[in-house]
Amino acid sequence: MTTLQYITKTALEHTLHQHLLWLEDPTAGSPADLSDTNLFGTDLRQMKLQRVMLRGANLQGANMEGADLSGADLSGADLMSANLRGAKLQKTNLSAAIIASVDFTDADMRGANLTRTRGRVAETSWSGADSEATPLNLSHACLHQANMERADLTGAILEDADLSGANLERTNLSHARLSGATLRNAKLVGAALDAADLSRSVATGADLSGANLKGALLKGANMIGARIKDTDLSGVDMTVVRLHGAMDPVSVELHRQLIDHDFWVTTGGARGARADLDGANLDNADLRNLNLSGAQMRGVSFRGAQFNGSMLILANLANSDFEMASLKGCNLSGANLWGCNLRGADLTDAVIQPAPISASDGSKAGKVRKTNLRSANLENALLAPLDPNLVLLDEPRQAS
Repeated sequence: MTTLQYITKTALEHTLHQHLLWLEDPTAGSPADLSDTNLFGTDLRQMKLQRVMLRGANLQGANMEGADLSGADLSGADLMSANLRGAKLQKTNLSAAIIASVDFTDADMRGANLTRTRGRVAETSWSGADSEATPLNLSHACLHQANMERADLTGAILEDADLSGANLERTNLSHARLSGATLRNAKLVGAALDAADLSRSVATGADLSGANLKGALLKGANMIGARIKDTDLSGVDMTVVRLHGAMDPVSVELHRQLIDHDFWVTTGGARGARADLDGANLDNADLRNLNLSGAQMRGVSFRGAQFNGSMLILANLANSDFEMASLKGCNLSGANLWGCNLRGADLTDAVIQPAPISASDGSKAGKVRKTNLRSANLENALLAPLDPNLVLLDEPRQAS
């Protein structure tokens, strides 16, 4: 067992000041390395601690509310009962850390590494017999594409947390509270979710193969497009789960037109017909892996729809509503998304680049059309940085 180092308050302040100088100018100051340091109960609120080294540190009871720990290394650290409300933990390494009773409410943990973290401990040297009374709290936390493989999050609170695209393979979420959580495209292969509360959760496109959901609560859950092969659903009321899109006559006819459009594209117009669905309602529709290139779909409501792996090259989607839709790996080259609502949409690995325009006879016209995202709402969308040379974006506002 590594022996912890002790640091005086003055020395700590000096170390953190030098780190701040280094963050502002790499030629000034020096990066802080507080690995294996005893920082029990330390007040680090609102501090800029990006890329700080805290491997194996004792941060039990530390107050890091609102601190920026993006890119920091806290692997193996003991964070028992620490306060990280509203903290920034983007791409932070928390692997093998003890996070029991930590408050991560509203924390931004996009891309964080939480593999093999422990969300509970039997006892600690200072917290006494009631150490399990306060559960790990990740409610409202943003965990986009976080790696939580094999983490122990038994009984954790993840209500309304966003786990879109997160890796939760073989993670222990037994008795966890996930009501209202977003698990779109999350990997939950072999995960333990027995007796977990997944009511009102959105798990569209999630992979639950081999997972244990015995006795889980799924009332109002949306699992359209989810993979549930070899999943243990014993004791689960599946009648209250949404597994398929709407099947009313109008929805069926709209879906048929989209499949016809796929045939029209793939056969070069020999079969099917071009889709013209302006103003249609396709909320929660399963449109994965369809070729909808060139389709006319202005002002369509696609809320919560699944477009994973689909092709929308040169499609006209102006003013359509894609709120909370999944467009993972979708090809949007040259698509017109002017004025679209993409709030909370998952565009991970989406192809957004210019598309060549063909002449009426099918020959190359020598022109290209950029994807148009002008006037689009991209709030909380999962989207890689865009190259303004390859996509049409709103002009940056001039400072007054």
